[in-house]
Amino acid sequence: MNPELLDKIPAQSYEEAERLGQALVAGGAATVRELVAMVGDEFGDPDGAKPKYALHGLVMFAARPGADGPRKMVAETLAGELDGKHADELKAFICRQLQLCGRSQEIPALAKLLAGDRLCEPATQAILAIGGKTALVALGVALPGAQGKRRATIRQAMAILTE
Repeated sequence: MNPELLDKIPAQSYEEAERLGQALVAGGAATVRELVAMVGDEFGDPDGAKPKYALHGLVMFAARPGADGPRKMVAETLAGELDGKHADELKAFICRQLQLCGRSQEIPALAKLLAGDRLCEPATQAILAIGGKTALVALGVALPGAQGKRRATIRQAMAILTE
């Protein structure tokens, strides 16, 4: 990724944001992975602020209507990062980004996180935002093994999806 892109963030106009979004998307999956690595594992890491902002901007740019190709690339890459050896805080951030751009294809990666106390809530929120039958099935599979807060979170999401 061109490091000069981070120096231009945040964009000062809509047109500049559009150009930055296009440049970030043009970097493909490698740019997404590089930004994830730059965010850092600790919440509030000052060195990760601009990469986090850039990654969120990239997600928003890719999730816009009519951007199916970029959305697919960003969502698939982020879902793949959930298998990485990242701290839970970074995985929670990735879940929140998938909440904005994820598709049913990313639900299996998110569903793996439903068994953990820290990541159940952000993964459930992303699955709920994606919605559909795949979401309901994934939550239903996780429910029998869930206890306490995780069980309540999953049951509430299932109730919302079946309304």
